[in-house]
Amino acid sequence: MKFTSSAMKTAIGATGIATAAVFAAATAAAVNPTVQTLGTPEQLVDGPLVTAYTVSNLQPSNVTLPVVGPQGQIWQADVTATANSGTVTPLISDFNARSADGTNYRVIEEGTPNGISPSPIAQGQQSTGKIYFNVTGTPPNSVVYNDGVEDVLIWTTAPGTGQGNAPATGQGNAAGTGQGNGAGTGQGNTPGAGQGNTPGTGDGNAPAVTPGQ
Repeated sequence: MKFTSSAMKTAIGATGIATAAVFAAATAAAVNPTVQTLGTPEQLVDGPLVTAYTVSNLQPSNVTLPVVGPQGQIWQADVTATANSGTVTPLISDFNARSADGTNYRVIEEGTPNGISPSPIAQGQQSTGKIYFNVTGTPPNSVVYNDGVEDVLIWTTAPGTGQGNAPATGQGNAAGTGQGNGAGTGQGNTPGAGQGNTPGTGDGNAPAVTPGQ
């Protein structure tokens, strides 16, 4: 079959439009994660299946667990999974602990004492247990449910913010460290260090000395 130049252009244009439509649909399917404080229930909706997860009490643990890789400080959190609609199965492997600088710590899935069961939960029933993380760096301030593609549910000690509320360490008005109005060390309005009207040291209004007297 023979195609004219116009027919080829039309076909290419149609292909481009179809590709753009697929891309736009995929983008529209992405969800913004819901962010709540630790201890607040959040719903995970998967078609007709609805699971309510509650994560609380994120803290260092005194248990010793076998881990893969470097041994860090074990942290733990309490999790309750409730089957609000249908029979649901908790996906424990999707939980991560996250620090304010964005470091993620995967959940430890095996050999955990009092761990939440991955068994199916009938509608109206719930399961409660613990999840554990091997924290090898900055301590976490949130727990994240990530489906392998994106964050879906987040529980944090800083409500509605996710990352970013770590104690300030940069430059600015931090006491005694940054530039600006820092007390006693920075440049600017630091008492007793600048030139000007400082008694007896700077230029300006220091007492005049007259030659010959």
